[in-house]
Amino acid sequence: MKDKPFCCCWDLEGPISVLDFAAELSKKLNKALKLNTQRYNMREFYTMISKYDDYITDVPGVKNKLSIPEYQPGDTLRLIAPLYILCFTNNDLLGLAKANKGLLPGCKKLMKILHKDWDVFIISTSYSQFAHNVASALNIPKDHVYCTELNLERLKKELGDINDSINLLIREIFEKYLKNNKDLYRVIDDLNAFFWLGNESEYIKIMNNIKVRGGRRKEAAVEEISTRTGIPISEMIALGDSITDINMLQRLRDEGGIAVSFNGNRFSIEHANVAITTTNSLGVLPIFQEKEYIRDFLGSWENSFNNFQNDPEKIVDGLISQQSKDFFIKYNFLPEIVALTDKSEEQIREIILKQEEMRRIVRGWASKLN
Repeated sequence: MKDKPFCCCWDLEGPISVLDFAAELSKKLNKALKLNTQRYNMREFYTMISKYDDYITDVPGVKNKLSIPEYQPGDTLRLIAPLYILCFTNNDLLGLAKANKGLLPGCKKLMKILHKDWDVFIISTSYSQFAHNVASALNIPKDHVYCTELNLERLKKELGDINDSINLLIREIFEKYLKNNKDLYRVIDDLNAFFWLGNESEYIKIMNNIKVRGGRRKEAAVEEISTRTGIPISEMIALGDSITDINMLQRLRDEGGIAVSFNGNRFSIEHANVAITTTNSLGVLPIFQEKEYIRDFLGSWENSFNNFQNDPEKIVDGLISQQSKDFFIKYNFLPEIVALTDKSEEQIREIILKQEEMRRIVRGWASKLN
């Protein structure tokens, strides 16, 4: 039964928080005595694993070649999880999550407005410790969060000796990656052998206990949410920014819903039907308020954008709500909002460049992670 008339699904890292929580955890690995990795930049190690995730997902035929058809975008968090299980406690993760939520400007105001009429759900690859903490800060119920469960206490009990695997993965493969100017393709065969082609090590056994909420698992969450709320997917709004969101966005696009690339990259833009480039979360408010007339609104906004793009006070009355206009004036920003379905290849390339530039401005180092 519907509790509210509308429903929206948000990716967490990007559209809500500027942080990549797993990347933040990886930075902490530099001080993990159990790993003895003080001389390494473990942030770069996470980048290597993230690039490898993109390679598996984006290069045709790789999953079949490696016999891993179930692999989904965002399984980075599965590949690296044994290191977190070895080095951290649940309290460590909760402490880091509480210390910095990284909320985008305007996010709390936006969510307060949406809660009046919208059922707000989070669908995120992020570990539960971070996802639930951010959701709580935004008054999103815990049962409205679909994320990656990481039960550290249970997994620690199941963790065997992974020292040999750590030596191979970090001191041999990662070292080789660094010595070859961070060229992923110089270590592809090594990574393939480590994760998929060798005997099942203790590292791989524990890794395979993790189910990351990315790719098709995000789409499955959308289906479940539609069943729970009684709201068709065609009536939903979903917002994502990366390769982990492509199935969720494509599903809404296919069914006539509103699929938003929010400060995204080429992956999200290729599967969305709307792109929003903004420094402030309140920039998406018109999409929610104009949902019933979205095509007319997008056309009018794009056609007149050049007239007011440097001054929100010049937005003509009636184009957006007075509430949205007041926010844009108060916080001195203007979102660039465009439809994607009627754009040429050249226009799409320009939109990708703008979104990726804003992604760098807003998210910093985390923007490099897909």
